[in-house]
Amino acid sequence: MALKNIEFVEAAKALGFGDARIIIKHILPNIAGLILVVTSANFAPAILLETGLIFLGFGAQPPKPSWGSMIKEYYGYIIMDAVYLAFFPGIAIMLTVYAFNVVDIGLRDAFDVKTQNVTV
Repeated sequence: MALKNIEFVEAAKALGFGDARIIIKHILPNIAGLILVVTSANFAPAILLETGLIFLGFGAQPPKPSWGSMIKEYYGYIIMDAVYLAFFPGIAIMLTVYAFNVVDIGLRDAFDVKTQNVTV
């Protein structure tokens, strides 16, 4: 909505271009970076939410593989000196979330998106 009143959009309207052409040729290329940054920023919380819900017993059931179900399955073995059974899925979750955060930061820097109150 903020791009609706910018000069190049008004110039395109003055030249008689249709709304579809203005959206496709002028507005979408200017918001593509913002869309990529917001999309990549939402992957890490989605992974953590899915893992947490499956650990609690909600979501995909045991035949479906999930890091949350792996941690839940081997949670009881932690006190029996088999920490590695729950440790490796936890490390995989951590590294995946970290990778998505690094991609988000890289995209934010590449597209020079000015965001406010963004926590990673």
